Amino acid sequence: MEEVQDDDIDKVFLQIQKELQKIEPDTKKWEGEPSGWSEFHGPGFTIKIPGGFEETERKKAASVFFSKNRPEMILVNPHESAGLTFQNAILECEETVIDLQAERERIRQILKQADGKNVFYDQGNVSGTVPVLWFDYKSFAADERVYNMMFLFLSAGKLIIGTFYCIFKDYDRWKPKILTMLGTIQTDEEEECERIQS
Repeated sequence: MEEVQDDDIDKVFLQIQKELQKIEPDTKKWEGEPSGWSEFHGPGFTIKIPGGFEETERKKAASVFFSKNRPEMILVNPHESAGLTFQNAILECEETVIDLQAERERIRQILKQADGKNVFYDQGNVSGTVPVLWFDYKSFAADERVYNMMFLFLSAGKLIIGTFYCIFKDYDRWKPKILTMLGTIQTDEEEECERIQS
């Protein structure tokens, strides 16, 4: 690894990212429940999530997201140091075909314009049962740096946008888990096809 100064956290992060890319996420379908993981049912999709994440009440969600424009579904871990959000995207026009790559780039640009301090790192695809596109970045909340991974997929012709976030110092233990999690997404259409074929 290249030598870095103590204050150059982004350079260290990018070097660790290169090492993490060598690890292939386990996107094969699990038989039964993964140890300590549970299944979350969203509108039109299911996803296996790491244990401990629970959906928050609207009142508690206000302590996590100060804006009134909160995601529709918010799940947090017991220490509230990591969370998952899901929401249906409202597109400017009702498109017949949604281009996930174009949507990912549009969202990245919005986030860049919204806060010039955000630092963007990597992006990729997870090709599980449902194709998922993602990108990650660092944002800032009060005195804390926050690691974010935003991901997009289609369910029943609608764009679903999800986000994983955690305290920045914990990203290296979470990122491989979240990439594995993205490979478990199934839409209701996929599950129906499996039932018919069985």
